[in-house]
Amino acid sequence: MKFSCALETSSERVRLVNVISPLIKAGYQLVSQRQESSGNGGNIIHVIARSMGSKTQEELIDDLSSIEGCTLFNLEIDDESSSSTAPAQKVLDEKSVLSAIGAYYPKIADIVSEYEASLPFDRRVTALQELGRKVGGGIYQRDYSLGSPLKMPKTISRELVPALKGLSKIKAKDNVIYLIKCPFCKSANHNHSGCHFVVGYIEGFLASNPAVDRVQVKETNCGASSTNICEFTIG
Repeated sequence: MKFSCALETSSERVRLVNVISPLIKAGYQLVSQRQESSGNGGNIIHVIARSMGSKTQEELIDDLSSIEGCTLFNLEIDDESSSSTAPAQKVLDEKSVLSAIGAYYPKIADIVSEYEASLPFDRRVTALQELGRKVGGGIYQRDYSLGSPLKMPKTISRELVPALKGLSKIKAKDNVIYLIKCPFCKSANHNHSGCHFVVGYIEGFLASNPAVDRVQVKETNCGASSTNICEFTIG
């Protein structure tokens, strides 16, 4: 089910990211989005999106109406179920995904999984690693860039491990990081490519530290369908 809608925000402080983030989390695939001033102290958010599941129209209206700080005033629905040929799945825009991650960090596993599911299989590894590098690098710059940069291995124990604790329960030994109950491969039938986001995250985080030489991160064990403990080795 494809739809277009317009929502008016109650304040200029309620912006595009405050609309697209809950939509992504609710399982909608964004096609396009834009923001303009309402002239009444708020914004008008225009969104075209597609339901990726079996949402009903009532559920769609409930999801749109429940977005905090917004009033739904225009909705057009295109029921694509009657089409003989299913439309090609559209890859989610990385910029929108990064905005959603920024809004909901560190509770981002569902957003990353949604992005992964929208990607062609042969692009998932590189795209998720690149997304992870941008997120990890941004977290280092935000939380750890002030003061004297720590060298290895101190930056792992004192900075990387605390940063990763927001995503999952963590254990670390020397240059090996363990994600306990890894949220990126939590289902038993998961193909575990989501763990490549963690590979990129660690690489991006460490690469942003000027005291750390170039590193390479490998997932040396995936816990999908077994222990659910994923192992990442920093070399």
